[in-house]
Amino acid sequence: MKKSFRCLPTGDLPYQTDKAATRMMVKLFENIPFLANLPDASPDETLIKRTLMNIPGVFIKDKKILFNNSEPDLKQKLIALDVAYNNPSAENLEPYAFDTFFLHKYWQIIDRIKPQETVVNLLGPFTVSQRIVNKEGTQLLADKYYRKIITQAISIKALWVINKIRELSPETVPLILFEEPLLHKAGDVKRENEDVTRDVIVNLLKNVINKVHSFDARAGVQCFEKCDWKIPIEAGADLISFDAYNNPNNLNIIPEQVNEFLVRGGRINWAIVPVRNETLVKNLTIDNIYDRFIKTIEGLIIAGTSERLTYNRSSVSIQGDVNHLPLIFAEKALILANQLGKRIPFKS
Repeated sequence: MKKSFRCLPTGDLPYQTDKAATRMMVKLFENIPFLANLPDASPDETLIKRTLMNIPGVFIKDKKILFNNSEPDLKQKLIALDVAYNNPSAENLEPYAFDTFFLHKYWQIIDRIKPQETVVNLLGPFTVSQRIVNKEGTQLLADKYYRKIITQAISIKALWVINKIRELSPETVPLILFEEPLLHKAGDVKRENEDVTRDVIVNLLKNVINKVHSFDARAGVQCFEKCDWKIPIEAGADLISFDAYNNPNNLNIIPEQVNEFLVRGGRINWAIVPVRNETLVKNLTIDNIYDRFIKTIEGLIIAGTSERLTYNRSSVSIQGDVNHLPLIFAEKALILANQLGKRIPFKS
């Protein structure tokens, strides 16, 4: 992995204008730009909205996802969704497009730079399945009918943005990073509902990942809570991204599976630059965060993974959103992550 690609861009950014965000993007992430969320510039901009905008039957209220079975012409709209999913031409995908504050600038960056890789974050299918309810407040994960709608909706959003990127830069490889903040609840869900087996959860992820792969793009899964990483690995993810600051040993309990993942070309993103509060960021130096990273990655190697693959297929990032931090500290965290990525040793 080239040094320029070893810092994964992620998180909500603190900028109030697209120009300020563009300056940061070109400075730090020119080789791997991402479609940033800028909630300070557009308060109603959320990953939920990006992922589910224009999906029939779905509406968002107070950050809750509701499904309305009584929406006019719902049956016909769902048939059209199915057609788009099974025949994802540009024309069929366009009705399900999303819009964000930074999208226009993002297209300009892709068109001008034509990077080797780019990142777009979407909400993952398991988390959507946990948040979407019907008008009675019932979660819909256990129902195959609704799982199909969730799979199709998220896949179509991924395919739409992949198609748009390829129109501007055919050689750019999109990485769709499915954020799964609720993946740590997978065990609880299985215990509460016997119909939601582990295979159901794995297949939910596998279906959207396979659809991304069908467009020759890559798919990652990101969760900053302690969770079972065998699930996205078995689902075929190309990248797993975890909170390596608070949960440094999360992968150490499954070294065999992680090593197999690396052997087949998988990548690990270590979200190890803390951003939870101003005090943490204020006291950070590149040397102490580098030392922490080395100790953390060596822990996985000692547990049983290949040293060469573990180092060479790793990237680093901030620990989460930075829009809650003062600008000077938000940018410090981003710069430190970038510097850390350039210091990751390469093992021959």
